Amino acid sequence: MKSKHQIIPLLFLSACMLLSCSHNKLKTNEKVLKEQILRTENEKELELMAAREKALADTLTRLPQGFRFNENRSVDYGHPPLVIDIAGNLQNKKKLRLSDVASTIKYIRLEPLPDSSLQCEMKYKYCLMDNFIVAINYNGIHLFTKEGKYIRTVVKNEYTGVEITPDRIKMRFNMTFHGGSTSAWAHGNNLYYTYSNSLTGQRCIMEYDCTKQQLLSTKFDPENPKKITGLGKVYIDLNHGREVPMNTNKNANGMWSADHDFLYEGMGDFSPDKNTYVKPLGGHYMLGIFSNKGDTLTKFTMYEQLKNYTKSLVRGTDYGTRYQIRGKLFFRNDFNDTLFQVIPPNQLLPMYVIKLDNYKVTKQQGMDPNFDLTGKIIPGSTAETKNYIFITFTKDNYDCPANRQNKKVKIYYALFLKTNRQLYIVNGDPYNYSPNLLENNIDGGMPVWPKSYMIGNNGEILVSLKGNEMKRHIDSELFSKSTAPIDKKNQLKQYVQMLSDKDDILMIVE
Repeated sequence: MKSKHQIIPLLFLSACMLLSCSHNKLKTNEKVLKEQILRTENEKELELMAAREKALADTLTRLPQGFRFNENRSVDYGHPPLVIDIAGNLQNKKKLRLSDVASTIKYIRLEPLPDSSLQCEMKYKYCLMDNFIVAINYNGIHLFTKEGKYIRTVVKNEYTGVEITPDRIKMRFNMTFHGGSTSAWAHGNNLYYTYSNSLTGQRCIMEYDCTKQQLLSTKFDPENPKKITGLGKVYIDLNHGREVPMNTNKNANGMWSADHDFLYEGMGDFSPDKNTYVKPLGGHYMLGIFSNKGDTLTKFTMYEQLKNYTKSLVRGTDYGTRYQIRGKLFFRNDFNDTLFQVIPPNQLLPMYVIKLDNYKVTKQQGMDPNFDLTGKIIPGSTAETKNYIFITFTKDNYDCPANRQNKKVKIYYALFLKTNRQLYIVNGDPYNYSPNLLENNIDGGMPVWPKSYMIGNNGEILVSLKGNEMKRHIDSELFSKSTAPIDKKNQLKQYVQMLSDKDDILMIVE
């Protein structure tokens, strides 16, 4: 029989052999373990969500007709909002690169759509599901495998009075549209999207189980003009059975134009659970929460108002922020400094407070074209991952094409670390409106700055690319001078050489 002193060295030797022979296996196991942890977290979150939905459903069934909740903006003192101190960190500049916030990059080439009429110069907005990739643009919503193989079109959009270019979208005031919006979200493998038909007044939120095979019928039926041409079932009828008359008093000569980001960032009606939905309001209210039957549960007062304003012009300086992560909606009203989580039936929970001090702009000042914005800061877009918040803001003026052309606005990019509550201003030229942020020192590929609408459920940064722009980058000085490892750069170069100019590529950064 071996003594205890003999057993310990043998165990130690076995462990050493395992480590030396299975180094790659350990790396694989780490990846599997990470996926298992994420899967467990997702399952627990879904269980909590289901429990909250059931409790809220029970509450709503017991409410008397016409009951409304008082709006609640109170702080959770067990988890107070994090302060993002922009005013106190303007000089805290740091050179940041992609490796500071991520470690791996994956590229997925999407198979071209079989329907050539759906080809579009507009890049996709992406949504990651458990087993699928959803690609969205103004022409429709499409389903792909995780490897990029085309499965089916969920909804094909039909419209008139719209012009799409690689950089902008133009819409006439008398445009017509029926199909799915660019605002879509997912729970597991269930996809949700807003469907509308401007000719019939239909508006609803659709739910589609992507694991089920369905045939898409886009053929117009004159005997049934209200036939929905998207896959899935009506999740919430936003008209709640009421007939909505068609608006025939539109000015045919009017037109508005915006870049694609403006269209993609905009969120219309959003359903955080099976009982309720949220939609933006006007007038004295900024947001409302409604039951799935259309009953008003809460309206949130808009405290930032113009008072005694008599001028005929206003300028658009702060549009606020709305984005969703894992079915949770986050909201900052224009000219407000607090980012809330919207929690049905009546809560705006303060999550982050943007500290601007004397740099803050009131709505009265921001919208008055005669007010000098020198020395003022206006928050812009916000993107949130598990560990970071990416913020864009302007100083000394507001962001618009004319101010960019005349170099009259400074644009800054900031990174907030949730772990230590530290804020860094990315070191760079504030007059360079197409900055190479964050420098990709992982594989030398395209630089990255996250967008609010392109964050995966597990915190992945999603980047939409075209084959031709990746080719231009590979031939650029930026790529040749990249500090990324040579072998990674060579692998990327070989990959890009196999692409066509029109290929759509999803870049996933983790």
